[in-house]
Amino acid sequence: LQIAIAKPIHIGDSVYYEGDWAYVEAIHYTYVELRTWDLRRLIVPVTYFVSNTFENWSKKDPHMIKPVAIVLDHCADVEQLRQYWEEIARQEEEVEDDEWIRTLVTDHDARGMTVKFYCSATDPTAAWRINCKLREKMLTYIQEHGAAWPLEREFQLSSLDQDSENEQEQPP
Repeated sequence: LQIAIAKPIHIGDSVYYEGDWAYVEAIHYTYVELRTWDLRRLIVPVTYFVSNTFENWSKKDPHMIKPVAIVLDHCADVEQLRQYWEEIARQEEEVEDDEWIRTLVTDHDARGMTVKFYCSATDPTAAWRINCKLREKMLTYIQEHGAAWPLEREFQLSSLDQDSENEQEQPP
């Protein structure tokens, strides 16, 4: 009854449910049938869609941006990667709008930096295909154009730790 009134999902909607992208195949009184992209069937209690947050990729505008996230070494040349991303994204037929082609460093830690590559698609299915295809191209490019993967730098961290300990032991 709650799904009938609130209408958070409809048969045929594309939803993202707990790490799985799926289509709503049927809505029953107590459960919803989801069909995943790899043809598995998930049986989900109706209460889940009333009580929990989920993504409905079909609601109103199916347009979607699905970023490719890659963790790289701090020494990676982001500008070079940005140029390559823009080149391959513009060549991809399913990329919808050049305005959304972007490369951003979204996080970093002692191990490396997270670089996210963005582009838009007309619908979730195209976004997923683009995401997989362009991720493969980026990974190949990174492998072929120098070591940009996070390196183990324990020896550097150890020496930095010793330097900071020595500084603390000295009086001001």
